[in-house]
Amino acid sequence: MVVLRHISVAFSAAMAAVGTALFIALNIFYKRRVWSPESDYYTFREEEEERSEKQVLVLGLDGAGKSSVLQGLSGAGSRKGCRPTRGFNFISLHTPACQLDFLEIGGGEDLRMYWVDYLRRTHILVYVVDSSDRGRLPQAKDELHRLLKADTDLPVVVLGNKQDKPDAVSVPELREALSLSSVADQRKLFLLASQSGSDGLSRTCSLQKFQDLLLTLV
Repeated sequence: MVVLRHISVAFSAAMAAVGTALFIALNIFYKRRVWSPESDYYTFREEEEERSEKQVLVLGLDGAGKSSVLQGLSGAGSRKGCRPTRGFNFISLHTPACQLDFLEIGGGEDLRMYWVDYLRRTHILVYVVDSSDRGRLPQAKDELHRLLKADTDLPVVVLGNKQDKPDAVSVPELREALSLSSVADQRKLFLLASQSGSDGLSRTCSLQKFQDLLLTLV
């Protein structure tokens, strides 16, 4: 059983690594794919004014609602019964200032140990927490602080998700449970409320407000 578990962990990590490599390759491919008006086919050349691209890494325990947040950002709305991500998800959000590439890595136990490997290419970390899962808040705190120690300069936005649930902790309670006050003065760190509604974002944290905050941090 131990051998099978190690094989499963290695396989999951390999799939996540392959997925990230594919994500980067596709970005490069489409960035260089430019329409040539002199021909009826696509040519490959660098654009004269290349759009600035910033990567936003989206992490959190399995079931926190990371995929729902991405669906809200993409305009697709959140799906009910969305299964936890086993590998990765990504979307690109185009703004006048830059292109925000959101990369979500699954939050299962077999993938969390590899989270820090993705911080090197990241401009912003978005950490999603299930506010209604009180029993896992200590675990969410431990994983968050492990990431904070791995990169002391990376801007961080913590989303207290599922605030619409009746048993969700309040934002002040969440700040205390995650021990954010102990690190808030040492880096750019923000705590916002979100919910598992149709757009994945609550009135407290509107889509535009969330985007504007990210753009100020990149």
